[in-house]
Amino acid sequence: MKLIAKLFLSISAAALLAVNARPQDQRTETPECLASQSAKMNAPCSTRQQDSAAQNQDSAQEKQKRLPSLLRRWLEMAANTQASQPDWLSPLATTSGRLKQEFRYDVWDQPAAPGSTFQLGGNKGLEFITSPRTQLLLGVPNYTFRSEKGPPGGFGDLPLMLKVRIASAENAEGNYLLTFILAATVPTGAHHYGAGAAVLTPTLALGKGWGRFDTQSTIGITLPTGNTTKLGRQLQWNTAFQYRAAWKLWPELEVNSTFFQTGKAGEKQVFLTPGLGFGRVRIGRGFRFSTAVGMQIAVTRFHTYNHRWMFSERLSF
Repeated sequence: MKLIAKLFLSISAAALLAVNARPQDQRTETPECLASQSAKMNAPCSTRQQDSAAQNQDSAQEKQKRLPSLLRRWLEMAANTQASQPDWLSPLATTSGRLKQEFRYDVWDQPAAPGSTFQLGGNKGLEFITSPRTQLLLGVPNYTFRSEKGPPGGFGDLPLMLKVRIASAENAEGNYLLTFILAATVPTGAHHYGAGAAVLTPTLALGKGWGRFDTQSTIGITLPTGNTTKLGRQLQWNTAFQYRAAWKLWPELEVNSTFFQTGKAGEKQVFLTPGLGFGRVRIGRGFRFSTAVGMQIAVTRFHTYNHRWMFSERLSF
């Protein structure tokens, strides 16, 4: 009974407070406020509350408009940047000098006695345009494992890349490009698969097209920041010959060369890489898909691997 009485007294006190508060609220309203209430279907009429609510609403609407606007301007800038250069398909092994908006993931299958060695990622990843002349790559570290008994699988180093456009022209205006590329790997990999030190690779990429045929070439040098005796320095020269065929097919032949300056000084290895690309096929709003497959075949006495299958998947946006 005591609990019921206390509950009853609490409810009564709350009701009295509400009754006493209502006349006070009515006294604070001005005639203008009452007229505004009538016009706005009895909406609250505290000036400060109205101002605060209006400011919050305007701020929220401004943010909602600003984000899509920034995204739209960035996408328009990226589209204009890509439209002012050749529209060639990226080769398998030769780094393209095109500035791109793309996510790429490669898989390498390399014969190894016994079984095969698989590398997932191919030092590719997310490429996005940051300005009309620059593009960044945030790569996915390779994951390497053996199909038979061998060292345990593990991740390699983190790949990064900056592209700076020097000159380019679309197909109808000259069909060429010249790009400076600075690639780097950050030593995040496991003991068996990481370099143990950061490696910088400044590269110059150039390309020229004639109708349906084009050639793309890169020349660069690997510069380890440490452990140079083990890693060495290599001059890398890659050239790809492509043809835009029917049904969105891109047959290609690449020549991939490495000249060892230190470490295995004086040695060189050269691969011929025949391949076939397909794309770009529109699969949704702003997204296009392409793919390529090929094999690296050693043509020199010295080589560190041979008959490597390369599979590449790309999603452009």
